Formats: sequence, C-alpha cells, structure tokens
Amino acid sequence: MSSVPPGNEQPPACCAKCKKTSVKLTPCERCDVLYCSRSCEVAHWKKHKKTCARNRDGKRPSTTAPAPLASTPTSPPDPAPTPAPEPERVTSASSSGPGRRPSAPRALEEPNTMPFTRLDRGTYLHDRPEGDTYRLLLDAYRLRLQDAHMYEGVVLDPDSSIYASAQNDPLPGFRRFLARARARPGILPPWWSAEKEGACERLGMMRAREGDSDSAGAGAGHWASLRRRVQKAEIAAHYGDPQFPMQLRMLGEAIYGRGVAGSDGTRMRQMMVGQEAGRGYVAVVDLSG
Repeated sequence: MSSVPPGNEQPPACCAKCKKTSVKLTPCERCDVLYCSRSCEVAHWKKHKKTCARNRDGKRPSTTAPAPLASTPTSPPDPAPTPAPEPERVTSASSSGPGRRPSAPRALEEPNTMPFTRLDRGTYLHDRPEGDTYRLLLDAYRLRLQDAHMYEGVVLDPDSSIYASAQNDPLPGFRRFLARARARPGILPPWWSAEKEGACERLGMMRAREGDSDSAGAGAGHWASLRRRVQKAEIAAHYGDPQFPMQLRMLGEAIYGRGVAGSDGTRMRQMMVGQEAGRGYVAVVDLSG
C-alpha cells in the first residue's frame, strides 16, 4: 500500500471564512472555494470576490484555486457580481398588530397594508388603480434586469436590454415579461386586456423630460421609463418603503417561476405574511446591494 511522503499530507477541507472542517461544505456558485453556510459565503464575499473565478461555461472548476478572469463587457462596467440576495432574518415577539402601516406610502395612488399576504395569495396586482399596476409591473421587470446583471452576471433579453446596449429598444423584452405574466393564472388583474397592456407599454416608453419628478403622476414617465436603469436603493427611496424591493423581487419570482440566481423567497414571504397577521415581528437585515 502506498503512503504519502512526510510533509505532503493534504490538509482537511475547511470553510474559507470560519475554518470549520467537520461540517458539510458547499462550494461557491462561481468557483470551488468551500463554505459551511450561506452566511459565511456572504460575509467572506468582499475578500473572496477579488479572486473568484466566474464560470462562463456552466462547469465548475475542479481542484485549482479560483483566479481572476478578464472579461470584455458589452456595456459600461458595473460592480462585480455579488452572491444572490439573501437577507438574514431574526424573529421575535411583537406587540404591533397587522395593517399598522401602509406599504409604499409614496409613489402609489393607493398604498396597500398587506402586500406580502397578497403576494402569497397571488393577488398582489389585484384591486389596484390601473396606474399603480402598470408601475409595479414596470419596476418589477426593471429590478429583475438589474438583479440578473448584478447577481447572476447575465443580461436578460439581450436583444432589447439596455444592459447590452444603451441603444437597444427595451420594449420587446418587456413584452416577453408581460407574456410570462399572462401565462401565470391569476397574476394579472381581471380587468387586464390588450388595451391595458398597450397603456402599460406606453408608460414604460415615455421619455424623460427636463424637470420631471420621480413621483407618481406628472413625472411617472421619467421614473418608470424602460430606458432607465434602476437600483434597489432607488426603489426603496422612491416608494418610501425599505421592503419594497423585496415585494418586487417576489412578484418577479412569481412571474418567472424562479427567484434571482435560483433563490426561493417562499420562506421569507411566509414570515412576512405572519408579521402582517400579527403573529410576530420580523427584523430584516438585507445584505444584498
């Protein structure tokens, strides 16, 4: 039986962040660096991203340590992709009851007090003013484009995406998004029709005018423009609700059938439904960008 020469023993595999060895280790989605938990992967990303080798062919590197890869972007460079958004959650007792504060007190004509319950029931877009429904669909699509670019390193609808070229016509991609929504029973409100879909598309294609505001109403065309990139922080500020990006991501998940980077928002949605029903308080620390 062969033996390993002294000094050549292989050290046991360990978590790149906490150095634990006697636990189940999972490789980074982009390379072969190992972690014992999602929290360790997120906490280590700031350091790890400098050497993370993103796999462009769908095959994970086998044994070699990750090394930086050069790329040729088709649009101005954005920050390096970060791990898929996964907030840390802590639950504790709450003395606040349901419906205390409406979601998105700004930007919507009729804010809703139970958005996550509506998402869970598949009626998020129902019983809303038409303009609010259009804005929510537009912003869910715009945020999904940003998330896919940031967290997955891909460009959705590259033939029409402004993330592929600022000169692209973004309407064909949004039409495919609406077709997906139509294919999901109950997602769109009962009053939805080809005429209403056209009105939604026209709102998204309105060009910004000098001095337009970012609030609903006169300046809504500026904010909702499909030609305009949007960041999570901008959405939270625009709607006056730090949890509003989460709502739009969950709406996008319902339409696409999957979350960003394959994530599943079911557990988080159910926790938020419990909060709205007064069954407990959910403190959310969102580590995503």
